This record gives sequence, C-alpha cells and structure tokens, in this order.
Amino acid sequence: MSLVELASALQRSFDTSHGLLSRLIQGLRERRSAWVSARPDTIAPSADLESIAAELHAEDEVRRELMAELQQQLPAVTGVASTDARVNVSRIAAAIPRAAGANLREAADAATHAASAVRRELALGRRLLGFAQRAHDGLMADLASTPATSQPRGYDRSAQARSQRPVGARLIDGKM
Repeated sequence: MSLVELASALQRSFDTSHGLLSRLIQGLRERRSAWVSARPDTIAPSADLESIAAELHAEDEVRRELMAELQQQLPAVTGVASTDARVNVSRIAAAIPRAAGANLREAADAATHAASAVRRELALGRRLLGFAQRAHDGLMADLASTPATSQPRGYDRSAQARSQRPVGARLIDGKM
C-alpha cells in the first residue's frame, strides 16, 4: 500500500473509533442516568457496552498495524535515529497531500475528543460508585450502632411533617 492509502485507512480507523466511542459514551451516560434514578434493571452489566469495547479493542489493533506500516514508509527524520522517530498524525499529515492530511487530522481530533469524553464519564461513574459505597458503609455503621428499640437514621419521606422531632433525628428530610 502507498503512504496515501495507509493514511486513508488510518483515517477510516479513526472515524470508526469515533463512532464506537460516541456509542460508548451514550451508553455510559444512559447507565449513569439509570443509576441516579435508581432503576437497577438498567444498571446491570450491558452486553452492548461490552461488544462496543471489544470492537474498540479490535480497531485499536488495526490502527497499531497501520502505524507500524506507516513507520516503515515515512521518510526518515533528519538528526534522529529511525528507531527513535515517533509516528504521529502530524508527521503522517506532513508527508501526504494537504487535503488528505487535513482530513486525517480532523478524524484523529474527533476520535481523541470522544476518547476524552469516555474517560470523563468513566471517572464520574467511579466517583458515583465510591459515593454509594461510602453512603452504604455509613448507613450500615449507623444501623449497627443504633439500639434495637430506637428508630434508625436514614431517609424519611415524612420527616418534614414530623419537624417537632429533635434536630438530628432524621438524616434526610425528603426534600431537595
């Protein structure tokens, strides 16, 4: 394959990855929304997300092979050993016609932006799970320390109606 054909294949790979990452971010956001709205039937492991992740992994392997071929065909960088010269989109775009290089950069930027959005969503999901774990552990510790004759603290939707109780008798009063 020529350098231009390899760059075009790399662009298609970036476009495919962008599409897969967009589907993945949508699925992750839906799961987060389901978690926040306490719908456990939609929080269970998703085969769709697993298949998207598998497709992304396969596309990453395709891109790795393309980059290896491109490294062999790119002109050598002066003053740098050929084994030390990194292959990146900027270097590839400089070696191919301007229009093809611009399209390649645009596809790479879109895929990078989508990957960043997935990382942010995953970080938010981890934080939500950590919050849920800490809240659960705190509630369990509170229940363990509460005598059996008293009512445990926790969510009470009618706490506002019973506002005559001493402060601290309820953890949450059912309003935002």
